[in-house]
Order: sequence, then structure tokens, then C-alpha cells
Amino acid sequence: MTTAKLRERYVDLDGTRVHYVAEDGPKDCPRFVLVHGLGGSWANWADVMPLLAERGRAIALDLGGHGLTDVPPKQASMPANLHLLQRFVHSVCDGRPAIVAGNSMGGLLTAQLAARDKRAVAGAVLIDPAIPPTPVSRPHPLVLLGFAAETLLGQRALAHQSARVSLEQQVDFTMRLVTSNPDRVSAQLRLQHLGDTLLRMERVAHADAQHVAATRSLLWQLARRDRFAATMHRILQPVLLLHGARDRLINVGSARALAAAHPHWSYVEGADKGHTPMLDYPDWVAEQLLAWLDARPGLVRKAALTSGV
Repeated sequence: MTTAKLRERYVDLDGTRVHYVAEDGPKDCPRFVLVHGLGGSWANWADVMPLLAERGRAIALDLGGHGLTDVPPKQASMPANLHLLQRFVHSVCDGRPAIVAGNSMGGLLTAQLAARDKRAVAGAVLIDPAIPPTPVSRPHPLVLLGFAAETLLGQRALAHQSARVSLEQQVDFTMRLVTSNPDRVSAQLRLQHLGDTLLRMERVAHADAQHVAATRSLLWQLARRDRFAATMHRILQPVLLLHGARDRLINVGSARALAAAHPHWSYVEGADKGHTPMLDYPDWVAEQLLAWLDARPGLVRKAALTSGV
């Protein structure tokens, strides 16, 4: 995929210019809307998109306060991004339901959208989604420490990190944290993430404030376990839950419990996968998603294209 010519696509939604990348596929096939996690961007899906585009139109957006979708910090919250995602899906899919796939925070948003709007989501794919931790399924201690520092210190924590660590080192550290096999991340994808981060620093004035607002909003939602459970039970569409057994951010025990509570969902566990398998195992992610879709021809018909974007 040649991303340069696609980078500057925008759609205006309620006054917000939402940045996204799309790759066309066969006509009369599903549309895949891909939703990144906290601190991510559309580029998290760059190596998955051409694989999905063999079967449909693949569309990856930057959520509010991420990538090049610039919003006031308060609009980087979970509720605001749920509204933005809902409007985005309806806009780019001409009102037709899509196969919506989300990772981490984007996985939780995907689940919330499926529960809220049956017309937007034909099927939901939750890839290592954000799930409330339990005493026996906590994140890695370093992850807890990082979230605690950002929650308590806010932008000062991010400024301190930026002053001590180069941008290249920050990207590499993040890759090591969220993947199980960072050596499998392509050099092109690393450069894409580095370039997009530099571009965000140039174009977005309040990037740190946006990130802090998004983090606090996500943690607040994860603290409300009853509301999380109620949302999951409202999902009526087919669901594929993918989770890495080596996920340091969302303990696999949480995913197993979620799958057990919803036995009608499809659950696939990657024994050697981490938190963002789209980065180091994009082929596995695409294979699992497409195999799940192939087993549901009715779902394919429901999400099929009927007109161009």
C-alpha cells in the first residue's frame, strides 16, 4: 500500500476534521472500519489494511485527540470519541453497517458502538480490547506505574519523558511494550509511526493534554465494571474476540473471563501474541478476521458494499 497519497483524507463531522486512510477493495464486498487504541493512530493498521482490502474496503481513522484529528482536549474523551466513531461509520459507509474492528481502547469503543447502534455495526472484532482488570488479571507492573504517573501528574509526566528520551527511543519502547516480537515489526511500519508522530507534534498544539484527557477517561470507564458488563450484554451482533496470551497491558485472564461470559462469541487466543498483534503479526490478525467472516455468509451480505464512497 502506498500510504503517502492517502494520508491527507479528511471528513468533516460536526466541525471536526477527522483524518483517515482508506484502501479500496472489490466492489459489493464488506467495509472494514479499523479503530486504534490509546496513543495510537491509523498507522497501527497499515500492514493489515492491504490484506483486508483483498476482500473489501479497509478504512482506518484517527480518533479525536490522536494522530491528525485535532480536537480540544475534552473532546479526546471516550464519550466524545464514541460519538465521533458513530458519525464516522455512518458517513464513510453511506449508512450501511460495517465490520468494525478495534484494538485496546478502540476495542472498547467498538463494543460500545455495537451495543449502541445496530445500523452501524454488522459485526464487531475486538482485538485485545480494554477490559476492567481484576485482582487476578492485572496489567504488567510497569504499565500500572505508567498509568499512575500520567493520571496523577498529567502533562508533567509526558514532558519529563520527552525531555529524557528521544522520539526514536519512545517509539521503540512502545513497540517493545505492546508487541510480543518487536523484531517482526517491519522497518517501513516503524518509519511510518515515527513520521506520523513528528507530523502530529508539528500540527497539533495540545497533543499532551489530549493524551492525558483520553487516558483519564479510559481509566474512569474501566473502573465502572457494572456498566462495562451491561454494555457487553447489549451486543447482539456477531463478535470475534482475539487476545494475545502475552499481552502486558490487558491480562489474558480478563479476556478469558469475558469470553466465558459470552459463549456465543468467537474467541481466539494467540499463544505468542501481545497487545497489538496488528504490528508484529498482521497476517495472523487478517487470517483470523477473514476466516471468521467466511464462516458467516449472512454477515458478509449484510455488510456488503452497495455504492462507492
